[in-house]
Amino acid sequence: MTRKIKIDFRVRKLNWVAGLILIVGLIPIFPILGQGSVVKAEANWPWPIMIAKSPNDPRFSEQINLNQIKIPSAWDVTTGSSDLIVAVIDTGINPSHEELSGRLWVNIDEVPNNGRDDDNNGFIDDHLGYNFMNNTGDIIDQNGHGTGVASIIGANTANARGMAGINWNSKLMILKALNSAGGGEYNNVATALKYATDNGAKVINMSFGTYFDSTDLRGAIDYAIAKNVVVVAAAGNNNQNQLLYPAAYSNVISVGAVDKLEQRASFSNYGNNLDVVAPGINVLMADYAGENAYSYGSGTSFAAAHVTGIASLILSRNNTLSPLQVENIIKNTTSGSSNQLEYGKGLVNAASALGSSQINDRIIGKITASSAHAVADNQTQIHITVTVVNNDFPLANHQIRAYINGPLTLHNEVIDRQEIYFGTTDMYGMVGADVSSNTTGNKLIIFSDATAGINLGDLTIAFDPVGGPPKYSAVKVSQSDMSVLKPGEKTTLSVDLRNTGNISWQGNGSIVTGQMRLGTAHPQDRNSKLYTNSWLSNNRVATLQQSIVNPGETGRFSFAVQAPMQPGTYTEYFNPVIEYTTWLSDMRIFWEIAVTDNGVDPVSSHYNAEIIYKSSNLTMSPGQTEMLQVEMKNTGTAKWVNLRQSSYGAVKLGTVSPYDRNSLLENNWLGPNRAIDTGFIINPGDRLTLSFPIKAPLQPGVYLENFRLVSEYITWFGPAMGWKITVR
Repeated sequence: MTRKIKIDFRVRKLNWVAGLILIVGLIPIFPILGQGSVVKAEANWPWPIMIAKSPNDPRFSEQINLNQIKIPSAWDVTTGSSDLIVAVIDTGINPSHEELSGRLWVNIDEVPNNGRDDDNNGFIDDHLGYNFMNNTGDIIDQNGHGTGVASIIGANTANARGMAGINWNSKLMILKALNSAGGGEYNNVATALKYATDNGAKVINMSFGTYFDSTDLRGAIDYAIAKNVVVVAAAGNNNQNQLLYPAAYSNVISVGAVDKLEQRASFSNYGNNLDVVAPGINVLMADYAGENAYSYGSGTSFAAAHVTGIASLILSRNNTLSPLQVENIIKNTTSGSSNQLEYGKGLVNAASALGSSQINDRIIGKITASSAHAVADNQTQIHITVTVVNNDFPLANHQIRAYINGPLTLHNEVIDRQEIYFGTTDMYGMVGADVSSNTTGNKLIIFSDATAGINLGDLTIAFDPVGGPPKYSAVKVSQSDMSVLKPGEKTTLSVDLRNTGNISWQGNGSIVTGQMRLGTAHPQDRNSKLYTNSWLSNNRVATLQQSIVNPGETGRFSFAVQAPMQPGTYTEYFNPVIEYTTWLSDMRIFWEIAVTDNGVDPVSSHYNAEIIYKSSNLTMSPGQTEMLQVEMKNTGTAKWVNLRQSSYGAVKLGTVSPYDRNSLLENNWLGPNRAIDTGFIINPGDRLTLSFPIKAPLQPGVYLENFRLVSEYITWFGPAMGWKITVR
């Protein structure tokens, strides 16, 4: 069953109730409490006298929420910067709306609507953002949620139209990862996060959530934070003492909702990890239904949009601030709260945040390495230097820590996927250390200043194999058998792969990039019908059981599958993938799962065979050809047909151990993994003799070749038969 992200929308002409929690997983949609009426905008709205900057947008006076968090006074400090990019991962937007027209981030390297990937970044027509569900440039909102969120953050302001946005000038990067029904997948959201990070976003708004943690989601969040991107997320809307993910992650700014009296909204989630609260009841926003349509909505989604807007104003003043610094500025300048369980640090205050002395801190880290490459011999070292300054003044005695996506040797100690003490800066603000490795691959090192409480950035070092360029390669050693299951029944499958390349495989760990995973294939990234909630996502089964698999070693993928409720035969293909790097060549890793009401396949159970005679093992010279022979009896109830009768169900002799292995003895066969078919129809009780040629490899050695009968697209059956071929 597929996990979905959903939005509960109930729209009326002038009133709406917006369910603004996006739920991934088998979780009910929780109705949102609160609704508001949309008042018709007047052409000339009377303005009160205000000391703080007041825009001329006619509906600004309806935006009590902005006065609650002192946005007008913050505008006296800054109204934002057009150089700052805010990414909104959501349902898309209405780009023709008067509040959003002209506000979108533009990928100038991509030609719109030409069906080509002009900038070679892997995304076709991503000129104004991207649709990660359909892999197109279509960002049109067919739900309404994304349009509303985007307008709170960055509606066109001081243009004598409609409403005001918090940031007047920032560019909005629209990343559509949720469909018209509010459905979405972990992998789409994770890819959108990485896209936003790699394309210059400084703040990412995620007004959705799930009660299920996800390695994909967590890894993508960690990647964004490591790249100095602020992530803001909604706490959730079902009045639970538990935050949704990603709000529950400690490095994300989690936001709850309050009403106009600054009391927790009755629907707002709460908990120990809640950071702050913001207005989330009857918030005015753009409506996707028309170019000048507006609505009111309630939910923590909209509260999160307020905090995203404030974060973007802070970064407009100082774009060197780290995500942790921005979070601390927002939390340390709130109204305060004695009930942190329900309110976190309290109601955000934009004016105090923009006036914080911390904004003037410009603590940055410069990370350099003596080389970007080294041989993975555990002897060749790379010297890394970290320099920390504040407004160009060196910061001495600052403790520097590093997260190693290992393994690496540092300070004569092998470090693997953990945060460690790197060193303390000297009077010049510098600290250095040497690293080496005996495993190949890219090693990501993320640095932080524990004294200042900020991220300093990251560095990637490539450790190259001895004697040649990096090469990812594998062969299938074995896999578990095919299964017959009842509807809804679960079983565990596994496949063993040998690393035949010259670069180490990275297994489990919190850093996604470079991990080796088992993904769905034929086509790649297909949503599997055998999915269970123990998978990483609907198209990523698992990571390797081992943390590192070096060249020549064998790694295992082991994972659960669940039979669909509809009886039938399901063929599922998988293949290993190095995330964000490459897919490995196809190894025909697949299982046929027969689903029946009684757990017995009504078709495959009709196939069976008995071996009457099998020719002896052979000793051959390199390149020599010989014949192998086997006589079998059809002991089942199904006829054995051949290719002349039907390609579906044709009975052939196929390679096993593992299944569909390309044989080294192949010699004018039907294919490298199919030696021969029956040649004619074999009825139940009849006997069949198969003779087929083999050719000895040129390399001397002992070769074990195993075969079994297969009825194509139906089932493997009968006993396995093997020959030992000695080549001298």
